[in-house]
Amino acid sequence: MKAKTYQKYLNVSPTKILRFSREIKKGDNVNYTIAKLLSLPNKSAKILADAIKHAKSNLIFISNEKNLEYDESKFYIEKIIVQKAPTLKRLRPRGRGRADIINKRKSHIYVEITDGKVEE
Repeated sequence: MKAKTYQKYLNVSPTKILRFSREIKKGDNVNYTIAKLLSLPNKSAKILADAIKHAKSNLIFISNEKNLEYDESKFYIEKIIVQKAPTLKRLRPRGRGRADIINKRKSHIYVEITDGKVEE
């Protein structure tokens, strides 16, 4: 059984999230991955761990809804996709009547987990 979550318009650059999502391999244990990400001091690691927690709770909800037994230690990551969201453009005043453009980048995260072992 699979569960997924799609978090949109997160206030962090996709390159910062990609730094941590590349370390997560297909078939990694969900609980281990969440613990590893929460031990890091970065904001983007916490956001990615939160997205994985949402997918985990979705899988538990689906299992309870269908009256299936589940073991949280056997949840594995199947797919993590980080995408670029629309950028907000802001102006910062500079000298002599000029202005600089500040790009506030946003990102989307798609996480899919499964309760069976994932084939590589």
